[in-house]
Amino acid sequence: MSKAEKKARQQRAKAAMREQATRDWDEHMILTPEQLKALLDHLDDSLGTTACDHTNRLTRAWADENAVDPEALERSLIHFGGGCDCEVLANVDPQTQVDGWPRYLELYGKG
Repeated sequence: MSKAEKKARQQRAKAAMREQATRDWDEHMILTPEQLKALLDHLDDSLGTTACDHTNRLTRAWADENAVDPEALERSLIHFGGGCDCEVLANVDPQTQVDGWPRYLELYGKG
């Protein structure tokens, strides 16, 4: 296999992984990009003054205030590694991931 063929193969593999990540976000994230941004901003502000108690207490409060089903939101966030409020902030932000959510990144950019 030539160097050019190897490079093309690697690029196709990366593109396939990005496409799969996009499908994963679209399938499992119940929030719109705007809602996710609002939740992440809320958690960033709240966790700046309150320590995480390793529950989704702040996330659930945000869901209640924004007419989002807290149980469905919790399942969605757990899928992306958000088992508690600080993990939502650390693991679910598309701007911090290699293959973030394109619909989110179109609005808010990459980190």
